Amino acid sequence: MRRMTLQLFKRLLTMVGAQMSAPRLHQLQMVVNYMKLGHWMADNGFQIDHRVSDRSAVFDAVAEQVHDKQVLYLEFGVFRGASMRYWSAMLKHPESRLHGFDSFEGLPEDFDVDGPYTKGTFDVMGQMPLIGDSRVQFFKGWFNEVLPTYQLPRHDVLVIVLDADLYSSTLCVLRHLRPFIAPGTFIYFDDMSRPDHEPRAFKDFMRESGLTFRPISADYSLNTAFFKCVK
Repeated sequence: MRRMTLQLFKRLLTMVGAQMSAPRLHQLQMVVNYMKLGHWMADNGFQIDHRVSDRSAVFDAVAEQVHDKQVLYLEFGVFRGASMRYWSAMLKHPESRLHGFDSFEGLPEDFDVDGPYTKGTFDVMGQMPLIGDSRVQFFKGWFNEVLPTYQLPRHDVLVIVLDADLYSSTLCVLRHLRPFIAPGTFIYFDDMSRPDHEPRAFKDFMRESGLTFRPISADYSLNTAFFKCVK
């Protein structure tokens, strides 16, 4: 009886799905994704005590700790430079360096199978943002091509902002930077609501590296979050 009821329920779901638009189905998938994200945080022992209203407030929690130190700020996924402008204004040390990495050609593959973020999304036709700060430098190209020859300048604090979206891109960056990620390093993720991408890459990296992190701040939805390496 139970098996038959389950089969009928599944049939009903397929009939309902046939009548729904792709955008509405994507919205339902995102509801499930946020529930998965809450589970992912709990499953990895991350308790977020400091939830804030938006991304800038998430940034503030770390910027307030490091703004006067010699920071190396590495950003992956620059787009039009909004995050870079924020950190350029917040980091006060004259020897801080802000380096942004992006192809400026959009996503190299689909981010959402059934959503709006497909290959080529975020393409700015190769145009890098103009930011009036001599400490800012952009490195144009795909991460796996640029990072092998990149040399990290001297710094006291390393802040990594990952808006790479994709699992492959995120894990690529974390693996390349593994020799430099140590206790005191801050890592930010901008798209945690897709469990198969940034969260999966972060978990795989923690397992591979043996490093331990604790959350510093996140927005109300947990989609944007900062972590600090503790050991």
